[in-house]
Amino acid sequence: MSITYIFGLLGGLALFLYGMDLMSSGLDLVAGNRMRSFVEKVTSNPIKGVFVGVIVTAIIQSSSATTVMLVGFVNAGLMSIYQATSVIMGANIGTTITGQLVALNITKIAPIIAFIGFAMNKGLKNERLKYIGQVIIGLGFLFMGMEFMSSSMAPLRKDPAFIQLMTKFSNPFLGILAGTVITGAIQSSAAALGILQAIANEGLIGLHSSMYIICGFNIGTCITSVLSAIGASKNAQRTAAVHVLFNFIGTVIFVLVSFFVPLDVFVANFSRNLPAAQIANMHTFFNFMTTIILFPFAKQLSNLATKVIKGKDKEAEELSLRYINPKTANDTLLVLTNVKAETLRMFDIARQNFKYSLEIFYNFDEEKYDIIFHNEEIINYLNTEITKYIIDALGHQMDDELAASLTGYMRAVRDIERVGDHTKSIAESAKANVTDNLVYTENSLKELNAVETSIMTMFNTMYEDISRIERNNRLRFFNKKVQNYVITYRNYHLERMKSGECDPVSGLAFEKVLSSLERISSYVSNAGKLLD
Repeated sequence: MSITYIFGLLGGLALFLYGMDLMSSGLDLVAGNRMRSFVEKVTSNPIKGVFVGVIVTAIIQSSSATTVMLVGFVNAGLMSIYQATSVIMGANIGTTITGQLVALNITKIAPIIAFIGFAMNKGLKNERLKYIGQVIIGLGFLFMGMEFMSSSMAPLRKDPAFIQLMTKFSNPFLGILAGTVITGAIQSSAAALGILQAIANEGLIGLHSSMYIICGFNIGTCITSVLSAIGASKNAQRTAAVHVLFNFIGTVIFVLVSFFVPLDVFVANFSRNLPAAQIANMHTFFNFMTTIILFPFAKQLSNLATKVIKGKDKEAEELSLRYINPKTANDTLLVLTNVKAETLRMFDIARQNFKYSLEIFYNFDEEKYDIIFHNEEIINYLNTEITKYIIDALGHQMDDELAASLTGYMRAVRDIERVGDHTKSIAESAKANVTDNLVYTENSLKELNAVETSIMTMFNTMYEDISRIERNNRLRFFNKKVQNYVITYRNYHLERMKSGECDPVSGLAFEKVLSSLERISSYVSNAGKLLD
């Protein structure tokens, strides 16, 4: 085999992959943020999950990207493994769209398609139309790459060594192994399928051998989700395991059936007399039938993944990012989900610190005091790391809606960090109560408790299932209530100081805590309004 053929194949593959990347990023810019919300809101209804998987993957042109997104959602606690399982099944059907596009065989007009897309992308001012133009450019490049690969393979029809190599793939084991290795290497089953379609169009491989290679493609495509789960939570790793198990079990079933039923003949009978179309239909048939067979066992599949990936995640807070992987800052499908989960974790730590700080102010506890200062380190760490991640992400191309959301989260984590600072100040005052033997009047403690209750209600509002408008109205109401409390209680406090009812040193400490509560209320209100 001449090295020229390999160069030609690699050049065509590069153009094919670049076209896919342009399509994927363009579609993400057009609908990516909506796709994230669409997937996040999937219910426990498995049928709906399958349809979500089909639609999202058909749009973003990658089952791997969908599965990586699911790994991120499960890691962030936004979805269960069972919910993710049905979406993965749908994703395997949705990924067959690329093969069907290639089978349209419109390579001759591919340059015109690319030019039309280029004209739209560079000539139009409307952002959405410009992104659609990018998608069309990608489609044109995809077909041009396909034509390049086919033409580079054409001379091999007379190469005895290559023909003999192709015949070996009629062995199911070798075919599956080849498909797995190829897809694992280029991390795209769609691109691997495109190579197979190009080879088949030149008459170098038949449908019988191709169907085993296609099985391997489905196993090899799991490598991306497996890599994305490294270092993630156990449930995220189990989600990646579901992807592997689903494709592996589907392959075993498919191969066993092929020994008794001529599946290649069956698919050829309802396909056009074009190798690329037959291979595309075989790919669709494999994924569709695997989903139908395994769909009733979605629960058992998620349970099996739990048994394969054993153990529990550490619940203790530590100085590390739990939901954010800094390497995913360029992945617009994941970045908002990661930031949201990590910010809510930070918010929850601040809430715990606030609760503990008032508890030890009334009744000092050394252990809770130490927890507050340990948590404050985590809050400061998360503020720095989340901000870095957002700044890095904003350096990549994304739609305005996503950029605005990320900017909002960056302001929110700053406000949460300030909540932490004022909470620490209250804890220091609690410590001073013990060291300086400070005593407070019964009324002053009741007043602090009233303010605390309102602020705690604001914290808890973030965890209620209410609309964003209702949440913001409630935050605004209680923040105003706290501000009124502070004005009133300062006047009461001043009267107690004048009458000598309150000890001067205790009075100063009371004023300091009241000021901290006032600022905490404002920052919680600000942060809460910025969080989606």
